[in-house]
Amino acid sequence: MTTVNGEALDPELLREAFQRIKSAEEARTEASCCERDPEFYRQAEEELIEGVLLSQEAERRIPEPSKDDVRTAMEATLREWREHGASWDLLEQRRNEIRSDLTARLRMDRFTESVWDNLPELTEADHRAWFEAHAEDFRTTARAHVLHLVRFPGPRPDEDHRQLRQLREAVLDGASFTDIAREHTAKEDGQIDLGWIDYERPLNPFEAMLFSLREKEVSPVFFYEQALHLVWIQQLEPERIPPFEELAEEVAPLALKAQRRQALADIARELRKTATIVRNDEPNA
Repeated sequence: MTTVNGEALDPELLREAFQRIKSAEEARTEASCCERDPEFYRQAEEELIEGVLLSQEAERRIPEPSKDDVRTAMEATLREWREHGASWDLLEQRRNEIRSDLTARLRMDRFTESVWDNLPELTEADHRAWFEAHAEDFRTTARAHVLHLVRFPGPRPDEDHRQLRQLREAVLDGASFTDIAREHTAKEDGQIDLGWIDYERPLNPFEAMLFSLREKEVSPVFFYEQALHLVWIQQLEPERIPPFEELAEEVAPLALKAQRRQALADIARELRKTATIVRNDEPNA
């Protein structure tokens, strides 16, 4: 187990950090990332090392909280645990552990507040600079209002495909997609309006087809989920990055959070220079 100035990283916290980092990346890529487990483990380990360094620095800089402060925090915590169903027996068994955790948390809170109190107040120029550096994070996805004609292939799928091609040709020649879809859709309720669809899954064949089209354009005939389809883009809203002026209120707290996070990271980086960090082989995460 990795140690920081003789203090071992908590294996449970390490496991939780690893799972959080891995799950976030798998959600982002929509793919399993098992081959990247060593990378995620290292990220989790670095995150915990920074936390331990800051916690140790808080102990050096900040006096131990008063008994009254700890008692007040303890009462609030016990009340919260009870509201979530914890028994008095369990709370009594863990009382010392809870008290120790609360003392460390109060110390860390006061430490971070002391760091943040000395930070310069961010200006609009700072907010704008942060926004420009993170503009891609605010890019909206494209969305389309879609009309739809579906046909479920029968014994002669080639004939079904031919008929849909003919309907598509009629639309290309100027016929109303709405009228054709209402007359020829295989949906029992006759519904042809799919409403607004966001472009969230680039590798999904249906969305890939939709967002390859222009507004007021009919798709080629395509097969998806056991059916033949024609779609029509009634209205298209392309992806965009809103200007700073539209997002100023949203950006301000994010820029402040980034400033505070960076201040703590800078302290941790300096602490690393003199810290004794002993790493062991990574466990099976």
